[in-house]
Amino acid sequence: MKFKMFRAEDSDTIVREVNQWVSAEPARIAIRHTETRLTPTDATTGAAVLLFSVWYEEEA
Repeated sequence: MKFKMFRAEDSDTIVREVNQWVSAEPARIAIRHTETRLTPTDATTGAAVLLFSVWYEEEA
C-alpha cells in the first residue's frame, strides 16, 4: 500500500490537486482509506492548513 498527502489552505485546492494526481497516474488507483485534518498554524490569527491523506494501491 502507498501513501500520499496533500496540503492546502482550502478544500477546493485539495480537490483540484487530488483530481490532477489521479488523472496523471499511469495505473488505476484503488483508494483504500482517506483522512482529512485541519491543522492550526497560528493560534493568534486562527490560520490553519488542511491536510488530506490517501492510502492507495496501484491496480494492473
